[in-house]
Amino acid sequence: MSNGLFHCENSDFTVKSIPDGDIFNVRKECLTAGSEIFRDMFSCCDAGFDMVNTLIDEDSRTLELHEKAAVLDALFYLLHSTPAAFVNPPLLTEESQVDEDIVHVREGTISDVSIPWPLIPPLFVLADKYALSQEIVQVLKSHLAAYASVFPLQVYGCASGLGFHDVAADASTHLLHPPLATYTLEDVKVIPTAEAYHKLVLLHDFRVKKLAEVLRDEQVFPHGYGECSRLGHSQRTRSAWDARKQVIYGQMEAATNVAALMEPLVDEMAQCYYCRRACKAAVAMLAYKCAKVSRRVDEVNQP
Repeated sequence: MSNGLFHCENSDFTVKSIPDGDIFNVRKECLTAGSEIFRDMFSCCDAGFDMVNTLIDEDSRTLELHEKAAVLDALFYLLHSTPAAFVNPPLLTEESQVDEDIVHVREGTISDVSIPWPLIPPLFVLADKYALSQEIVQVLKSHLAAYASVFPLQVYGCASGLGFHDVAADASTHLLHPPLATYTLEDVKVIPTAEAYHKLVLLHDFRVKKLAEVLRDEQVFPHGYGECSRLGHSQRTRSAWDARKQVIYGQMEAATNVAALMEPLVDEMAQCYYCRRACKAAVAMLAYKCAKVSRRVDEVNQP
């Protein structure tokens, strides 16, 4: 028997996982309400059609399916009930701990209500195979979106293939680092189309150029404002500011925190109140402007 989450009171039918041999007690009403294929299947059976006899054993009232038990466990839970917490799972937090097979998070976060990540892609396959209702597909979509910060590449690929462009765009915000060139061929195979991959390339290229532009245009004494009057101070500060810019230009990536890399200059100007204040203000302005640079694939113009 299945040891998963699913349990049904007052069941009137059983389903067997052929690969694993697990038996699930289910309600036909729930299966037919949420799946067009199950609805047609049982309608044919009730009408006496022989076409379903290979799947349904009328003597034992058992439907045999070539699906793994773990996937069926989640599927039947979806078909039988969708409590509010399950429909709208809380997002994973930074406290989340990732295991290679399943996501475990601390008490009070997504673990109590989430579908384990490895089951989500197969469930979308079943959603198409068994023509699940749009309500159930939206439940699955909400769980897919909840994993965007933990498995961004996988979520981006899955969402792109399913046409969930809003979920893919959200996942892309977590794909600014590492650089795309560091991914292996096996890594990027989860992205289903060249177009979806190209969108990430364009996003990275756009951010590198835009961040460099913001840095280039930011002056430590804009229009002479806040310029130190001490002999030689302002020129030395400008030279130090520009020299640090040149270093950062060579390190620029899509996820580069430009302001954080310029911030050490503030401490270097500790001996002069005016120069330090000017550097601090310029760094704060950099942080503000860089934060406005687009982070999502749907915010970058496609050629």
